[in-house]
Amino acid sequence: MEEYPTPVRIILLLKKNDYMSLEELASSLGITKMAVLNHITVLEQNGSVGRKTVKKNVGRPSYVFYATEKADRNLGSISETMLDDFMNYMKKTGREKIIEAFLKDRYSKVKSEYTADLAGKDFDAKVRKLALLREESGYYPELKKSQENYEMVEYNCPILAISKHFGIACSMETGMFENVLDADVKSTHRQVNGYGACRFLISRKNVDHD
Repeated sequence: MEEYPTPVRIILLLKKNDYMSLEELASSLGITKMAVLNHITVLEQNGSVGRKTVKKNVGRPSYVFYATEKADRNLGSISETMLDDFMNYMKKTGREKIIEAFLKDRYSKVKSEYTADLAGKDFDAKVRKLALLREESGYYPELKKSQENYEMVEYNCPILAISKHFGIACSMETGMFENVLDADVKSTHRQVNGYGACRFLISRKNVDHD
């Protein structure tokens, strides 16, 4: 367990022990309470960890933490290495069309879900809702507004192993954003190209990008 990243170790400890205090986590991990709290804050924001108030007879109430159902999805069910090997195998055996068909079907379903969730909203509300939907899917987005335009930066790509081999996934994603937002979307950075995050510039149609 010690070889795992600290956020993963926290989730595994909470899944194993149900509820743990900040002090208990710090002791088990061998790090300071402040360091644990920093990780807990991020895990709470992405929905992996929740907290429960524990009342004391004397003094201020304290908190214990627990792993949520979303923690399993954030931990992942297949390793990046295994997925990368699978993509290599599909390409080596000439089965690229199968992956491309899968991606088209996947984005068609996601587009339908997003369209339903964004229905009836104005431009600003659509963009904010899209960012929330992406957060729920584990992309860890950050949304910023500059005048009438938006910048959405996604710090995680759950399908990076696929995108590395099939760049069509990236173009499909950008096209999907344009469709569900009815907006102009420009992709300026992609993790598949070596950047630390994927960056999208979003603006109303017929409005120039900066």
